[in-house]
Amino acid sequence: MNREKYITLILAGYGGKGAKTFRLEKRKLKLFIFFLAAFLSCLTGFALLSFSQNAYLRMEIAKLKGEKQELEAVLAKERRVQSELMTLLEERTDHLAEFKERVKELEDKLLTIDKFLRKKGIRKFPKGIGGGSGIIDPDIDYLDFLNTRADDMFVSLRRVPLGFPVFGRITSKYGYRIDPFSRRYEFHRGIDLKAPKGTPVRATAEGRVIFAGWKYGYGRTVIIRHAYGYKTVYAHLHRLKVKKGAWVKAGDVIGFVGSTGRSTGSHLHYEVRKRGKSVNPYSYLYMKAR
Repeated sequence: MNREKYITLILAGYGGKGAKTFRLEKRKLKLFIFFLAAFLSCLTGFALLSFSQNAYLRMEIAKLKGEKQELEAVLAKERRVQSELMTLLEERTDHLAEFKERVKELEDKLLTIDKFLRKKGIRKFPKGIGGGSGIIDPDIDYLDFLNTRADDMFVSLRRVPLGFPVFGRITSKYGYRIDPFSRRYEFHRGIDLKAPKGTPVRATAEGRVIFAGWKYGYGRTVIIRHAYGYKTVYAHLHRLKVKKGAWVKAGDVIGFVGSTGRSTGSHLHYEVRKRGKSVNPYSYLYMKAR
């Protein structure tokens, strides 16, 4: 009975020496084998489960990678669209900035022209540009055209004798009058502007001084040649400030009011000549707004 309950195991050494004997109880051995088999089964099941989960995870990862690539493509497209919108916005911003700059440039030129005219005694200046009104379309080419026209206009205004050479009351007009010296009816080729002695006399347009000195009857005189066939004469000056050959700009001081030559008092005799013929300076003193 005892023998059937046990199993004897003999572990023999090399050459039969040092043999060891073990006796195991069959019931315990069966339990050990059962638990070992159960453990191996669990281990195998766990391995299979891990393998299946790993395969599933690999599938999910592959799926997520696919979705990631799709999202990256969508994101790249959105970025391209955003970049194009930003480029368009920058271009529009640059366009509006350039438009604003051109408008400011044009405004400055028109204000300069207005200031120029006011300084020369021209009190009125037409409002608006070409009679237009309302919203202006930001057309850069159109503004370039306006700027060019404004430049041309300002150049022309600087070259044409406009406004007063000195502010004062007109005491003798252009045309026939009784000469204060001869007491005869003679033609007066300019206008006389009464002003205190030493008052600065300014050129009414840019040009070249072709005469600066003493002229019979006129006293100390300055004659300036301008564009478009114009000449201006400034006579009876107390003192000259320019010399022959000098280039003067509109508004530059060329001398000072006096009473030299045939003069009955401190004043400026002012003439405007066009292509060799005298014209009425009064027509060039004011600009009427229409």
